[in-house]
Amino acid sequence: MPVPRATEESSAPAMLQARMTTPWGTIGRRQMTELAMPGIAIGVLGGLIAGGLAAAGGLALDVALVTCLALAIPLAIAGAGYELLLARGRFPLSALTPVALYFAVAFPVVRILHGAITDFYAGDPVAVPHGWLDFIVYQVLLSVGFAIGYWWLHENFAPRWWYHLRDRNPVANHFIRVKLAYADAAEERQQERKERAQQQRERRKRSR
Repeated sequence: MPVPRATEESSAPAMLQARMTTPWGTIGRRQMTELAMPGIAIGVLGGLIAGGLAAAGGLALDVALVTCLALAIPLAIAGAGYELLLARGRFPLSALTPVALYFAVAFPVVRILHGAITDFYAGDPVAVPHGWLDFIVYQVLLSVGFAIGYWWLHENFAPRWWYHLRDRNPVANHFIRVKLAYADAAEERQQERKERAQQQRERRKRSR
C-alpha cells in the first residue's frame, strides 16, 4: 500500500508542471504547445529570412546557416513566450502596444545571442562590427519594426490556427469568440455609418 502513495506523491509535481491555469480553463502541455505554435512559426520565419539575406550578402553558406539557426531558435522561444503570456491573460488580445513592449526586451536579447553565436563561429566581428553598445541600442530601435511585423502576422494567421484548435482548447475557443465579437461589432458600426450616410443623403434631397 505505501508504494502507490509514494508513486502518486512523486507524480503530482510532474502533473502540476505539465498544466497551466488560464482565465478560460486549465490546459495541458500539448495544448500549451499548440497555442505557442504561431509564435514559434513567426520566429522560424524570421530566422529563415535572416539566413537568406546573409547568404545573399556574400557570407559563406555555413555561416549563413549558423546565422539562420542562431536567430530562428531564440526568436521561436521568444514568440512562444509571448503566446503563452497571451494565453494566461497577461496581454490583451489584438493590442499592438503589449507586443512592442514585450519585444523591446526580448528582441535585443535574441539579437545579442544571435550576434555572439555568429561571431564565435565566424571567428571575427561579423554580426557586431561596430561594438556591442551601438549594437544593443540599434536592436532596441529595430524591435519596434519587428514587433509591428510580428503583430501583423499574428493578427492575420493566428486566428486561423485558433479556429482549428477551438474544439479541444478552451483558450483558442475564447480567442475565436473574442475575434468574432470584434468582427460583429465592426460590422454593426459599419452598418450604422451606412445608415447615417443614407439618412443624410435623403435629408439633402428633401431640402432641395
